[in-house]
Amino acid sequence: MRFYGCDIHAFPEGSDSPSRLALAARRLGYSGIVISNHSGYELLFLPEAVQRVKGIDVAWGTEVVSKDQRALIGKTSALRRSYEVVAVHGGFEAINRAACENPNVDILLHPEAGRSSLTIAMARSAKLNQVAIGFDLSPMIRLRGGPRTRWLELVARNLAMARKFRLPMVISADVRSHLDLRSPRDLMALAELAGMEDKEALAALRYPGEVVSLNRRRWAASGVEVL
Repeated sequence: MRFYGCDIHAFPEGSDSPSRLALAARRLGYSGIVISNHSGYELLFLPEAVQRVKGIDVAWGTEVVSKDQRALIGKTSALRRSYEVVAVHGGFEAINRAACENPNVDILLHPEAGRSSLTIAMARSAKLNQVAIGFDLSPMIRLRGGPRTRWLELVARNLAMARKFRLPMVISADVRSHLDLRSPRDLMALAELAGMEDKEALAALRYPGEVVSLNRRRWAASGVEVL
């Protein structure tokens, strides 16, 4: 199976270069990764060195950070043609809603970060605009006690909403260095502890690759592909 890692941040936001992350991900069994620094950290260290890493596909994405809905719409529209994957760093209810309503967005990451869960209206919009819901599993490792229990409750709500509306899902570990990378098997185990079924976790690991494949195709207009 072709597993893709996403929500991966390279230097200068993270501590490792894209090529170092690619080498580590290949060793762990990934077919590809999506390097997606937060907006403001777009200038990567030696991105061209990735071309010398064989056996793994590296896609370039961005994770848009905004506290204003109007600014978010402008940023995602401007970045859509420059990146293979456009994600939004969610958490605030208004930003979650704006991301779900935006067809330029591929993935809504960290929707529970501000203790906010998806609503029916958000899920319907995400379904209409083909926005995937990201589940960052790093709190499962970092948190303990009450904070982890509250995080699990929010994840359970978002998971229930994603199932109800059959939304695509993505799992990640908010990677900032090669030491943060988890193998596909480890991520699947964490996802199952968070309430996902085995088949859901498998699909979530494959989905970023499907997004990359679709966005690499050239479209002259909606539904019209340039071959």
